[in-house]
Amino acid sequence: MFQFLRSRAKLFYWVIALSFLAFVYLGFGDAGCNRGGGQIASGVIGSVNGRQITAEDFENTVRQQVAMMRQQSPDRELNANQYAAAQDRAWESLVQQTIIDKAIADAKLKVTDQELLDRFLNDPPAEILQQYRDENGQIDIARYRADLQNPQNNWGPVEAYVRQVMLTQKLADRIAGQAVVPEEDVRREYLRQSGRAMAEYVGVAFNDISDGYSPTDQEIEAWYVAHPDDYSHDGLAYCKAVRFPKAASSADEKDVLDTLAEIKSDIAAGKLDFATAARQYSDDTGSGQRGGDLGAFDRTRMVPEFTEAAFGLAVGQISEPVRTQFGFHLIEVTARDEAAGQVTARHILMKITPGPQTIDQIAESAASFRQRVNAGSFVTTAEAEAHDLLKPAAISRGRDIPGLPLSLQGTSWLFGVSAGAISPVFENDECFYVVLAERVEPAGLRPLEEVRSQVMLALRNQHNIQVAKQRLAPALAAINTGAAVSQAAAQHGLKYAVTDTFSYNSNVPEIGFGTDFNKQVIEGLVGRLTPEVETARGVYAGMPLWIKPIDEADFGARRAGIQQALMMQAQNEAVEKWLQEQVGAAKIEDRRAELRRDG
Repeated sequence: MFQFLRSRAKLFYWVIALSFLAFVYLGFGDAGCNRGGGQIASGVIGSVNGRQITAEDFENTVRQQVAMMRQQSPDRELNANQYAAAQDRAWESLVQQTIIDKAIADAKLKVTDQELLDRFLNDPPAEILQQYRDENGQIDIARYRADLQNPQNNWGPVEAYVRQVMLTQKLADRIAGQAVVPEEDVRREYLRQSGRAMAEYVGVAFNDISDGYSPTDQEIEAWYVAHPDDYSHDGLAYCKAVRFPKAASSADEKDVLDTLAEIKSDIAAGKLDFATAARQYSDDTGSGQRGGDLGAFDRTRMVPEFTEAAFGLAVGQISEPVRTQFGFHLIEVTARDEAAGQVTARHILMKITPGPQTIDQIAESAASFRQRVNAGSFVTTAEAEAHDLLKPAAISRGRDIPGLPLSLQGTSWLFGVSAGAISPVFENDECFYVVLAERVEPAGLRPLEEVRSQVMLALRNQHNIQVAKQRLAPALAAINTGAAVSQAAAQHGLKYAVTDTFSYNSNVPEIGFGTDFNKQVIEGLVGRLTPEVETARGVYAGMPLWIKPIDEADFGARRAGIQQALMMQAQNEAVEKWLQEQVGAAKIEDRRAELRRDG
């Protein structure tokens, strides 16, 4: 590739990967990552319908995804769960791309050299043009065309990428070609966007139902059996785990004390003033920006150790390092107000955190444990060596291991190995950890006792709906025979109000945001009671008082734009449905867990 792109290769390639999403209806081009917990062994990592996926492909896709995630949050370090999620996205991307490549080949789709040239000349990919922005943010198209025509520039990799994008686009166009948008859908969407109404309503709020209902065991059992989809799981893993906390050592503590002693010495010698030292060294970034200033405070504001030290200092005196739950502090009192019982002080905080050498030692300890144990000795060794042994509850796919925050890497590993397997050493922000796989239960119902509280909540909700409808029914009958809504509500002790003007998605006080009540009224008729509507807050029925008429001229002006947006949505859905069907029908072999080894 030409020198400009060579000099910015990392930036260019992750931008290419990110922008790939813009070229197709669906995000065919996701990617993933690999961090911690060992490396992927060389060779084949899996297959899709017999087509192999290599470890090299996976790792390349991993790097793309990591780069994309970092670009999205450039000021934040990615955490362990983000790395784990990136790995899964990388795998999903490779599975999808393998299916797409096969579909392109089966359809005998081609991109001619002329089509490719036309694309570069007349419709350059946006991610390439981004490289040609000048200091004013404008695209320098002349420079782009000059580079394009320069025979010394190697555009081969870019051409290959754009050709693949165009092939994928042709496939997406073919899949989405049968999408249609009926005229009634366009009109309905216009109404959803522009519809407005006012209404009076009558209803029963769930908060007003206080009959003390409590489900019986028989009701709980019956509901649980009748609603299996609500309480199912797609697999549960069981394990034991050993944590190796990233705790600071005595050497780390000594480093902090030595640094604070040096800072205090420099201040005393006049080499450094307190405020400058606070700005440079304090881990309390808030007060550090103010030169360590904490303002005036009494004996109740700070933690006891800090308070005792501060109130024991003379004005201008700097304390020895004071240890609190936050770390070590150097404190200087700058003023005292004996009458108010306050001091004014500033401080320099240094937290006690494990240094690189300590982290390495903890990692080595975890690796040593992992190498010395097997399924039979995992627990006894952990107990004998007084390690932090966890016995978590059942683990769901896509969830952290209970007791181990940011442990999705461990969860993903558990669902890909056999009972008795010992994991590589995984890492999160707080610790290193090693996992013993015990068993994986196939998809099924969660035990009733595990979901009992959810079942009881569902039964109470159902009970409240039934009670609300029973209370509402006589009032609705009266309204339908000519009674005024306000009169019927008062007669039966129900809620009544007149709304302000609302849209499909706006809030109607007491009823909720964007509920079916809004839709029923806006699509109803003035003076005709709407059907009763269940919302999260109660059961209500409305009487439209005013409904904004459809502005046919405005509809005509906006029709094309609405139709285009709905068509894009329909095409997206068609491509997504096709891809889901293809993935669901594919024979996929995922050997990532088997191929992991300690790095």
